[in-house]
Parts: sequence; C-alpha cells; structure tokens
Amino acid sequence: MNMKPEEARQLHYDNWILMEEDEKVKWLKSLEGWNGHAFRLTSVETFERNGRKWSTGVFDLNGSEFIFVPGGPVTLGWDRLDEHDADLGIAAAIEEELEVAGVPQEAEAYLRSVFSPRREVRISPMLVERNVVLIESENDGLVNYFEVIQRFERSGFSLPDEEEWEYLCGGGTPRIFGDHIDRELLADICRGKRYYYTANLEKPNAFGLYIAYDPYICELVDSPIRAKGGDGGGAAHGGYYILGVLPLSPHHRDESFEELMMCDEGDFDCDVYARRIVRLG
Repeated sequence: MNMKPEEARQLHYDNWILMEEDEKVKWLKSLEGWNGHAFRLTSVETFERNGRKWSTGVFDLNGSEFIFVPGGPVTLGWDRLDEHDADLGIAAAIEEELEVAGVPQEAEAYLRSVFSPRREVRISPMLVERNVVLIESENDGLVNYFEVIQRFERSGFSLPDEEEWEYLCGGGTPRIFGDHIDRELLADICRGKRYYYTANLEKPNAFGLYIAYDPYICELVDSPIRAKGGDGGGAAHGGYYILGVLPLSPHHRDESFEELMMCDEGDFDCDVYARRIVRLG
C-alpha cells in the first residue's frame, strides 16, 4: 500500500518542518499498523538538520525502533572539497596516507574515484529501522545477499537502495562527512592525534538514526555496490587515520566489497548487517 502522490508530498521534508505539531502527530498516528505491520507510535523526538530543529516519530515494531523520515527531492553525492573540509586539512591528510600506502594521488582525484557523483534524486518518505541488525543465515550456512533481499520482501520490507541510504546517512550534504561525525574529532583524526574509536560515534544523526558509526560494519543496500557505511574495517585495521574513517562518508563506495562474496551466487564470508525500511509513497 502506498500513499497518493498528494499525500506523499505532505510528508516531504520541506513541508514537514512547516507543519504544526498537532498535524504531525495525526500523520504519525496514521502510520500505526501501516501495511499490516504492527507499528506503534511511542514518542515524538526533536533533532536538528541544516541548523533547523524538526520533530519526528519513533515507532516500536516487536521491540525494534523505527523512525519516520520525510522524503522529497534532494541532491546527493560529492563533487569537490568545500571550505569547511579544506579548513580541517582533510585533503592533506588523505594525500599523506595515500603516500604511505604507496599509491600517491591528489585527494580530489582519489575521492572522485571512491565517492558517488553529485546527482538529483527523489526520495520516498519512509519508516526506517533505527539501527542495523546482524543478519543470520536461515540455513546455518553463509548469509546470501539475494536471499536477504527476498527475505525482507516476503515480510513486507525492503533494503534501502544506495540513494536512500546516502540520504538517510547524510541528508544530501555536499561535505565529505555528514553531521554524524564531530568536526573536532575529524580535525584530530586528520592531524593523526586520534583514531575514530576514541570517540563514541554510535549516536543519533540528524534523522534520529544510528548509521555509519563503525567502519567494521558493512550495511547491505539494494544496489550493485552491495554495502555502505563501512569497509569491513580494512583501512581502520591497517592503522590509517582519515582513510580508516572515510568509509563512514555517505558518499563512499567500496567497489571491492563484492570480493567478500565467496562466489557469484552472493554468499558472504564475513558478518553483514542490514536495516529494514518501508516506503510510504
């Protein structure tokens, strides 16, 4: 079941933030039991995005939390360093670590090779599982990518695709990282003073989601990229600072992730995580 287009537009972010609180609660209450799922509104929480405070609903589904995330048109991806990232010294730190790795390259050229391009997309409003869940095999074997997609679909859910995941993680930020990573921590990482794990990154982002807080967590997406939000800890385990945390960027694409599949059939030889979503329109 999907909403009519005019209804879904009411749940676009730009309309949602202008809506009166009592009207928001009515909409949120209308999502209880959506599409046969036992969603139950438990609270309305306030977050900050782009310098503006906004509120949304937290739902319970059999002990798991889901967040209502407004949709709408948005620009995703990355195309250049902005002044805020330049002030942090990210480019110099990337180039220094690439030199150490034996693959010297200019930072912007490297980032374009591992980041998704800037593009215009339209995102559906969604109910989104607040945190990832470790996926277990249904047959005591290896987890299979295609079976996970089918398992979600059979139960009335979906994996986010790459564009939805980037939106959920960064909200369309043009910067290298979303606001879920503290700027002071990034500055210390760029100076080689701290590793990412010296700070607690497992905290709600601007949408209230726990996302991209540990590069060891590979989160599945319904996309040829297969996963976002981590590289299995490859760079972090290698002792890198900024390259170790770079997979937490909403734009990052790990083209080598498929190497963690045992074969073309889609079996994974590693722990994999995923979150469920329900598109509303």
